[in-house]
Amino acid sequence: MNDEHEIFKGTNGGLESELRQSLKEIKLSAETKIRLESVINKSPAIVFFWSSEEGRPVEFVSENIERFGYSKEDLVSGTLLYDSIIHPDDRDGVNGIISEAVNTGLDEFSCEYRVVTESNDVKWVYETTVVHRKNDSIVDHFYGIIFDITGRKRAEQSVVDHERDISVLYSAVTLASGSLDIDEMLSEVLMELGNLFEIEAGGIYIIDHDLHEAKLRTNIGIGNVLASTIHYSQDEDMFKNVTNLPKNTIVSDELIRQDSRFITKTNLTFYLYSRDKVVGFVLLVLPGGYPLSEKNLQVLEHVGKHIGIAIENAQLFEKTQKAYDELRSLENLKNEFFANLSHELKTPMISIKGFSELLGDGKFGPLNPEQSKANDAVVRNAEQLKDLIDSLLYMCMEREGKYKYEFTALPVKRLIINSIEKARAQVSSNNILFRGDIPDNMPDIYGDEERLTTALNNIMDNSVKFMSEGEVIVSVQDEGDYIHLRIKDNGIGIPRDKVDKVFDSFYQVDGSLTRMYGGTGIGLNVSKRIIDVHNGKIWLKSLEGFGTTVHILLPK
Repeated sequence: MNDEHEIFKGTNGGLESELRQSLKEIKLSAETKIRLESVINKSPAIVFFWSSEEGRPVEFVSENIERFGYSKEDLVSGTLLYDSIIHPDDRDGVNGIISEAVNTGLDEFSCEYRVVTESNDVKWVYETTVVHRKNDSIVDHFYGIIFDITGRKRAEQSVVDHERDISVLYSAVTLASGSLDIDEMLSEVLMELGNLFEIEAGGIYIIDHDLHEAKLRTNIGIGNVLASTIHYSQDEDMFKNVTNLPKNTIVSDELIRQDSRFITKTNLTFYLYSRDKVVGFVLLVLPGGYPLSEKNLQVLEHVGKHIGIAIENAQLFEKTQKAYDELRSLENLKNEFFANLSHELKTPMISIKGFSELLGDGKFGPLNPEQSKANDAVVRNAEQLKDLIDSLLYMCMEREGKYKYEFTALPVKRLIINSIEKARAQVSSNNILFRGDIPDNMPDIYGDEERLTTALNNIMDNSVKFMSEGEVIVSVQDEGDYIHLRIKDNGIGIPRDKVDKVFDSFYQVDGSLTRMYGGTGIGLNVSKRIIDVHNGKIWLKSLEGFGTTVHILLPK
């Protein structure tokens, strides 16, 4: 919008400049005043002649001063001083500019300020004034031109407000999309709202629909102004959904007692919602009579929508995180239970195995064939149970990162022969044969002997567990940076759709097989964990009904 000042300059071809020059040279003759007044009264410019006396008494003013509601006679007669119509907040600034012009010898000055009209409206004016000096030294008069620039100022303020609203909305959207921490996000949003409004206090409430209460999650400003919790009854559930709300933004004035007097405060409330669900609201305390535009309220409605969606997303994240933490806690409890159970079982199992071996060696007297056979079964089963306990204890310690590995150079041939011998001792049937194809010149591997032995024992045990007769062949090849082990059996094999799952914890190809063959489903999983720690690889090939081959690559 063009203001009167700009129109005047544009349509009069520099008349303002000529008028200002005339004011520098003018003598206060009646004839001059009359001639100028006839021109000025038809223009947007209001002309003043002021005396240099205190208060700048008006000696002349054009009749178009009436556009501000004042009469020419009131000002010229001294009934009304010009200073009194300058806005109180701008008065000292204007007088300061005049004093500076007088004291520094300026010939003219310009300034913008507000005036209060007779009807108490506020108008912006632009003043350009010539300083007239008697004998070129002592100031005796001021000759000025005043233009109403209210339209321009409002347009400028509208642009500033619009940019500020956009900035706040952008900041709110950025904060909402960039954080899953509810309290941090809400605190920053509240600070942004503080930049938009001159708030004295403010808070953001999150609604718990199950408890029928709204809790204050973050606040700024005066302490103890906002309630920490707002309760409401189920019958008065005003926050159930957006359609129940009379409007999304509520502005109300409140009379409160402060010290020994009553003052008015403006409360601004707007809702935070996601889809049709109200998730919270923002309450801002503003100075009484604070000007709020329709655009301000529209911005707040958009902010409420974006923040509401962000809150719901963050709440879902919090629930997921809480569920994860609970599962993690249960996992830790399970590991702790297994570790304690393993320790408690291991001590008596060692005693059972030890005394059974002494019985088998005849340390307590000779055994007849039936007793010897029964004792061998006890030793064999005790050894299997000990291995199971060791595997459970290892799994618990490895998951918690507490297991300490001891890496050394290990001969491959010794590891394989020991595993074959242990597997042979564990089988009660003589119908299962073991064969090792191991070259004598195999290089050593670098690893933890106890754990690698466990890995091989588990694989061998798994090979013989599902066969009553057949053959297990262990072969080794040097393949550059790796040693390649193959453990091949001609047992029952594994269905194709189950091959990828056999290394999972506690996985069994078929639960019914457990009753026939035994097993817990942890052996191959433990073996894979051990091979992975050694930076190796393990996989298998199997054909149901024909057998399985387990492949292991271990770095040298």
